Amino acid sequence: MKMNLTELARSAQVDETRVEEYVKNGLLGSNHSTTEFDDSDLYWIDMIQCFQDNGTSLSDLSGLMPRCRQAQSKMTQLS
Repeated sequence: MKMNLTELARSAQVDETRVEEYVKNGLLGSNHSTTEFDDSDLYWIDMIQCFQDNGTSLSDLSGLMPRCRQAQSKMTQLS
């Protein structure tokens, strides 16, 4: 389902500026739009929040999230 920033933030129970920060730092994927989101973004925001709750910085996540996305893509291809 397609969502705008406000809808995504509400669904993820985070502030809109937080989502914008995730996009700016490439945590929702490279070249991600700040105007159109989908259900997969909810998954990634949940992952980001989990890492942050456990002390991982946005800087560290900028290097980690692309690897997580790549691993998920490989696992999906094996299914």
